Amino acid sequence: MNLYIKAIGFEQVDSDFEEQMIHAGILDSLEKGLVIKNNELNRGAVIVRISESTGLYIYGRFKDKEFIYEYYFPFVIGRTRCDNDEITIERHLDKESYAVVCDESKTGVTLIFYLQNVMDYLDYICDEKGLNQKDYDIDSRSYVYKIPIKNKMVSLTALSLGGIIMLPTRNNKSDSVRMKKEQDDRQRLIQAAKKGDESAIESLTIEDIDTYNELSHRIVKEDVFSIVDSSFMPCGVECDQYQVVGEILELSEEINHYTKEKIYIMVIECNDLNMTVAINQAHLLGEPAVGRRFKGQIWLQGSVKFNN
Repeated sequence: MNLYIKAIGFEQVDSDFEEQMIHAGILDSLEKGLVIKNNELNRGAVIVRISESTGLYIYGRFKDKEFIYEYYFPFVIGRTRCDNDEITIERHLDKESYAVVCDESKTGVTLIFYLQNVMDYLDYICDEKGLNQKDYDIDSRSYVYKIPIKNKMVSLTALSLGGIIMLPTRNNKSDSVRMKKEQDDRQRLIQAAKKGDESAIESLTIEDIDTYNELSHRIVKEDVFSIVDSSFMPCGVECDQYQVVGEILELSEEINHYTKEKIYIMVIECNDLNMTVAINQAHLLGEPAVGRRFKGQIWLQGSVKFNN
């Protein structure tokens, strides 16, 4: 059972219920013709909606007209998009799922996330306007995985199995204006550094050293979360798991159609990255509200807009 199915309102679900739900979802979708299919690769996907913004993405292959189930994963629909310089997509070893390495253009951070729209990627590979790899072998680690895909919009999302709500740091209006200007200046330096500007690289290095020295002095008398507004750090041994702290920009509540459990859908800003996070009410400590901060471990996913 996928551990993160609990994040979208299946706290008490066991493997038997999971199997029955997936089987029923496949049969219902096949009967109604609600299947995304790639005829060249004989692959397909069924999407079962769990709430307004969440669902299960069920992936499999076709043998003649029979749909053979392979795996599924829970997901939440993204509400924001971000630019990036280029992405590289590589298949996982154990199944036909994909990891995306993304160079996010604002922060200069390299993100690794789990690809949501697998069928769109397979269509892009075989499409004349895409990579156009007619001899693509989905069961091998071919050179296609090394081809960078440039300038595609990405919608970042995440599922969380545990988090807490924290109060915001105390910043006045002038601090917010100053911080926004500093962020813009840093973004310009990052872009220049990517192009090989040595002075920009030196400025970023000095800025990081100054920040470290300031934190070292303040941490003696202050709590770390009163100093740091947000953070985004890899967590655990899997490359798409992160520990985040971010401000809640949008908040809504949804109900799981099957279990009637409540799900919080939050758009959070984390290190100048916006992402949509889904978490089961039972897993969240505190009362979420716009302006407060969310701290928790997430499984980072993303949907790539291949046709832009």
